[in-house]
Amino acid sequence: MNVIRLERREEPRRRALLRASVVFGGGWRSMDCQVRDLSARGARLRFPAPVLLPPMFELRLLERGDRKAAQKVWVREGEMGVIFD
Repeated sequence: MNVIRLERREEPRRRALLRASVVFGGGWRSMDCQVRDLSARGARLRFPAPVLLPPMFELRLLERGDRKAAQKVWVREGEMGVIFD
């Protein structure tokens, strides 16, 4: 069976393999993850285990030294899609 996926993003994401950290709780809590896809407007994150995160948090791209305010859009099987504010 062929599956057609409709791209709803305004800008395509590029594949990535970046170490990152999600920071929340006023900066007191963090969780490591990997950025698997990235664009100027959002990203797909992969976590080693299921996670429970607030709707908004800071995403730190460790290798680039970037910090982005992020909003959770979807969660599926250890992955999360976010948009940047």
